[in-house]
Amino acid sequence: MTSTAFGDLPPEAYHDAPWTRLLPWLAPYTPATARELTDLTPSPDWWITESPAVTTMTAEHEALCRHLARLFVLRHSVAALGPSFPTVPRRLPLSTLATSSRVETAFQRLQVQTVADLEPLTVRDLYDVRGTGHNTVEDAVTALVSAAIVRSGELSEWEDPGDDRQPIGGAPQVQLPPAQRQLLEDLAQLAGWRHIRRRGDEPLLKVVIEDGAPEEIQELALRLNSLTAADMASVNGSSDPVLEFTAFLSELDERQARIVRDRFLGRPPKKLAELASEFDVSRERVRQIETKVKDLLTARFHFGTTIGNLLASLRTEIQPIAALDRLITLHPDLARDVPGVNVPLWLVLDRLDDYFEVTDGWAAAPDVAAAREQTRILLEDFATEHGLVDLAAVTSATSMPKTELLAWLSWCGYVLHNNQILTRTSSLSDHAAGLLAATGEPLHIDELQRQMDRDNSIRSLANQLGDDERFVRTDRATWGLASWQLEEYTSIRQQIGLELAAAGGEVEIGQLIDSITSRFDVSPSSVRAYAGNGDYEIVQGVVRRREAPAAPRKAPSATRRLFKCDDDWWKFRVTITRDHLRGSGFPVPSGVASLVGCAQGEVVELESDLGPQSIRWTGLQPSSGTIKRFLDRLEVQEGQNIFLEFGPYGRFDVTLLDPVNPEDHPLEQAAALTGCDEGVGNPEDAQMALAMAVDLPVHAKPRQILSTYRQRGDDDIAGLLEQVWTRPRHQWVDQPPSDRPDPAGGRNEHDNEGYANDEMIDVRSGEQHDQVSSDNGSVPVPTGYRSVGWVRPHEAEAAVLAYQLHSDVPVHDGDKIAGWARYVDDSSGDASKFRANVTLARARSQGERIVCWIREHEAFSIIQAVAEERSVPILSPDGVATGLVQYFQPSSEAAERYRSTTRLLRGHGRAG
Repeated sequence: MTSTAFGDLPPEAYHDAPWTRLLPWLAPYTPATARELTDLTPSPDWWITESPAVTTMTAEHEALCRHLARLFVLRHSVAALGPSFPTVPRRLPLSTLATSSRVETAFQRLQVQTVADLEPLTVRDLYDVRGTGHNTVEDAVTALVSAAIVRSGELSEWEDPGDDRQPIGGAPQVQLPPAQRQLLEDLAQLAGWRHIRRRGDEPLLKVVIEDGAPEEIQELALRLNSLTAADMASVNGSSDPVLEFTAFLSELDERQARIVRDRFLGRPPKKLAELASEFDVSRERVRQIETKVKDLLTARFHFGTTIGNLLASLRTEIQPIAALDRLITLHPDLARDVPGVNVPLWLVLDRLDDYFEVTDGWAAAPDVAAAREQTRILLEDFATEHGLVDLAAVTSATSMPKTELLAWLSWCGYVLHNNQILTRTSSLSDHAAGLLAATGEPLHIDELQRQMDRDNSIRSLANQLGDDERFVRTDRATWGLASWQLEEYTSIRQQIGLELAAAGGEVEIGQLIDSITSRFDVSPSSVRAYAGNGDYEIVQGVVRRREAPAAPRKAPSATRRLFKCDDDWWKFRVTITRDHLRGSGFPVPSGVASLVGCAQGEVVELESDLGPQSIRWTGLQPSSGTIKRFLDRLEVQEGQNIFLEFGPYGRFDVTLLDPVNPEDHPLEQAAALTGCDEGVGNPEDAQMALAMAVDLPVHAKPRQILSTYRQRGDDDIAGLLEQVWTRPRHQWVDQPPSDRPDPAGGRNEHDNEGYANDEMIDVRSGEQHDQVSSDNGSVPVPTGYRSVGWVRPHEAEAAVLAYQLHSDVPVHDGDKIAGWARYVDDSSGDASKFRANVTLARARSQGERIVCWIREHEAFSIIQAVAEERSVPILSPDGVATGLVQYFQPSSEAAERYRSTTRLLRGHGRAG
């Protein structure tokens, strides 16, 4: 039955019974629910209206059977094989099915010989067979589909001839067991792959023999270990990829060839409208031709062809980035021009393959943006508290040559200092913290400014450092990190280095502790902690410099997008890309590897309904095996979010994150993003779920929960929490009088009624509007204006000075500093949003309070109103009236109530 090629079978060889009788599991599907079936043949409902004898006239047998097998494996994994394939003869020997040696090996391990033996088994049972993967299961089901639609012959055709049957005129042929045939096939395929990768001299096997084994066995192991791909013939198809592609071009008609030359490979590519005009057809017709060409390319250049093999090698090398020059060195054919299209072969592969793209000399998978994100994830795993990554540690964790790695990091915008990578340089203070951490000692502010090489003033840098608790001033103009615990310009870490240098590189831990604690007020435990961390290590009681850089890795509870849910399940949120849908593996944070017990150099297999799922840490960083089968089952689209779920006893699953409802309470939206929102019916439940998701006590305070999400880098969730738990001052406008701040800037003790046991979190950076400090409505606002705030004269004077100096200026009230006029550059997002460069803030015991964002001409108008003791209009630099400064006599009730004689008003609808 299986000796004839499927493509040669005549129509009468197929069943003329309906498909749903031969494969009853097709019955529930309709064209609306099974799009993957409608595209297989010209008839949109062929499995309902036709028989195999009819369908195979327009569909290729093998492709049809394989698509049906994939559908069965994905959606009917728990269905018994017997009822699912009722027309396959139960006495049919499995050896007669058209299967590969790996399927035969699986049947042998199951100890099944006929179709009847398979009857109670399911797809899940096949997955449970040792050494069986998704492709093997799919091959086995494909063979059953094929047997179900082809008419069966007489039973004598199935009988096993037995070992006593011999070929005519010769000795009996020895039939190798399936596992041995599979081994030979696998070795040949592995050797072919090594040839493609230009690694023909590398050993194919690594056999380890026990000590004391017989000499013959030792020699056997030596022979196996010396076997390389060069010892075996290479079977890689044609030898010239350029000729292979030009041959493909020659088979295309004129329009198809134009699509390839002008649209796929054009510089720039022609638009559909242009080609439609040239072809004198519609744009839709051009699109159809383009789709047809893509299908031809996919079918033509599969693995096993020269171009397909070359693409497979490039995909292996681009993980996720590689310099184009290095790829050309590995595969010189990439630099050759392709006749007929006059572009190099690498550009042909770039334009025709969705797996990678070449940009600015870099080949990235699937594109440069994704490669940059993977690089960020890798560096994040190594980053210290100040965003510092040791270059040696990253170099050892990547296969890229060091010079190429440095070039790529520079291209991504990372800064390198003292062989340390600074990953947080977007803000001035983060950049300074990273630079100080990389330098390892305090720096004079002039030197810090020079090394940072940023467009800011010394004054603004000093202001930033002074407002950030991460920094301490060690001299009048010298700054260091507070975490260094500096004592007399020397940190414990530096002192250990001095002690080691004086002792020749090694010193006993007890002697080191006695020496340092006798001269500095530090505890022995602190000295021991520093001696065993970072640059130093303790080996058998002796302190020395660490030979290999430590690679700090994140715990699950500190890993971004990884959340703990009920019943000890953890969920890792992933945004689906083309790579996931294509079936590629993908990197995961080390926190995920730690969660499932996968150490460096190991592979962990998790159990799932669709077979084993691997988490491996054998390459650059931890990675997950393909999840395509789960995505196909869920019908996930690119851009959607899913959860990788990790449960007790090595269980794994994939679920789809439903779109978050923007109408829900922000806390409920945040809980939904963690995947731990089951049973959440109100904000209080959501708060407890959010705490549990990051391994905090269920009754953790909002400040602790928000801080934890910020530290983890879950900015989307932190942003939602800030909407509820931070209180920008502009939100006090239009509140009932009992909930507003008092005139002196205080806050009603009941203004956070929903969270009576925890205070609101005040954030200066969260300002969204230009007006915060307003009156309570007792002083009417003239028609056509809106109140910005009661701005005091000395605050306006500081604002004018801040505009002139382009730096922060303190607001003096007598001998004390009552606040600040803080300046931001024009490049700042806040400057653009509020159309002002200065924000006024008042000092108070609970923290600074924002008054308003004020423009320079508004500040001048306030000073003028005070000088002239009258209300004055506000004129913009081009003479347009944009507002009004109201003046109140110092003895008036309004001036005494709001401690200001001037109120700033802006006209409705005026840009100012």
